[in-house]
Amino acid sequence: MKMLVDNSKKIAVVSNLLEEIPDNDDETYIDVIDKRLEKSSEINLETLGKFAKKVVEETAPTKRPLEMNVILLDPEEISILNEKHLSKSGPTDVLAFPIDEPDSKTDGPVYLMGDVCICPEVATHQAKEKDLNFEDEIALLLTHGILHLLGYDHYEKSAEVEMKKMENTLIARHIKHLRVNDV
Repeated sequence: MKMLVDNSKKIAVVSNLLEEIPDNDDETYIDVIDKRLEKSSEINLETLGKFAKKVVEETAPTKRPLEMNVILLDPEEISILNEKHLSKSGPTDVLAFPIDEPDSKTDGPVYLMGDVCICPEVATHQAKEKDLNFEDEIALLLTHGILHLLGYDHYEKSAEVEMKKMENTLIARHIKHLRVNDV
């Protein structure tokens, strides 16, 4: 997945993640929207939102109040976005649409991170190919999309390695929030 906005920010190293994760953050608003017409996989939207919130709280601790959306799409819908924004045909697993720049002052009173669009049907196929369970693949895609919203990229090999380390660390710390009721 590539970030849809050119951003040359350097990726932070895993050691920059918080040592302690904030417990109470009532100014992080994450909406999870399931726009799929046919749901071949059931996903607990509340649980997915809790997982996203934990990842965001750790990766963007000073950006408050904060809003972002997680949108679940059919293969057809994500294919349209993939073609329109990345000039690639066919469905993809995850797309990130940042709104406010991570390192800049916001125009309004709320930091608008943006939208992470995920195609659960593609995630299902990828999980089978990687011999992972569905929850782990969804966690990876959501975490990957959130990092893109915050300006991280993987255009260079060193940035890709660091981004993968961050993804692995964040997923290990927060996967329990996704597995409470299963996705």
